[in-house]
Amino acid sequence: MIVSYLFALVTVWQVVRADSDSCSNSLIISTQSDVNNLTSCENFEGSITIDSSFDGAITLSGVEQIKGSFIAEGVSGLSAIVAPDLDKVQGSITISNLDTLSTITMGALSQVSSGMTITGNPQLRTLGFQQLEEVDGQLTLTGSFTTVLLPALDQVQGQTTIKTSSSTGCSALNSLRSKGVFRGSYSCSEGSSGLSSGAKAGIAIGVILAVLLILVALWFILRRRRRNQRALGRQPTDLSRSIPSPVLTQTEKTVNSTETPSPIEESQLQMPRKPVGSAIFLDSRSIHEAPIGHTPVREYYELDAGPVSGSHQRPINAEN
Repeated sequence: MIVSYLFALVTVWQVVRADSDSCSNSLIISTQSDVNNLTSCENFEGSITIDSSFDGAITLSGVEQIKGSFIAEGVSGLSAIVAPDLDKVQGSITISNLDTLSTITMGALSQVSSGMTITGNPQLRTLGFQQLEEVDGQLTLTGSFTTVLLPALDQVQGQTTIKTSSSTGCSALNSLRSKGVFRGSYSCSEGSSGLSSGAKAGIAIGVILAVLLILVALWFILRRRRRNQRALGRQPTDLSRSIPSPVLTQTEKTVNSTETPSPIEESQLQMPRKPVGSAIFLDSRSIHEAPIGHTPVREYYELDAGPVSGSHQRPINAEN
């Protein structure tokens, strides 16, 4: 009897210790079954981090207080975060760069003792913390939010940065500023929250492809131009084909007009020379050239062929 009673006490003690151990150490959540082990932990002593391999929605039930931090960062498959019982986080809350996250439900959350950062979640449109009263660190909320609801917010000790895509997203927050809720610096802007990492990667790939297409087109154009130049270089040069006929005719006339005149034409163009000395006419007998040097000049007379009385003929041009 006593032995069985002691055995039961040991069993209960082991269960309590196991539960205590599961609630006292920091936890990395990879599946929903890891979260289900925390249902009996109202106060979780460590930090909760969602592993990057997690896929789907996570539901954290039964946990009312996390004495560490709650971190969900770079988990591309995480679609929703539901923590209906969570009231206080003594560390920080970081929910960032979740490509498929569309829902955050923390309806009971009232206090964050450190900072709160929610940014880089392109599918998250509505952000509401109906019971949140106090943030003791910085508050950063940026994204494609169409609705930001913080109706119970009473004080933010650190810097506040809010950016929404709604044209009226800052009106309610500005009214809180006028009440002195934001103790540190405050900025709220409306407009586009910027492109996601996937969109930026798509744009970069598109630009690279466009540049490659332009380079390929230029290469084909230059290649075709070189082929045409080589084809023209192989053809024989025939100036008569490339010069128009009127220009060619005029050129031929110019060339003909500049040809060297023939000897006959040159002799006809020369002026007659004046004879040196008296012109002496000889008969048809042989004529001998005088040797070079000083030679006495002898006059030769041509005789007529008519009959002359006497034994000698009378020379022409003889003195009477």
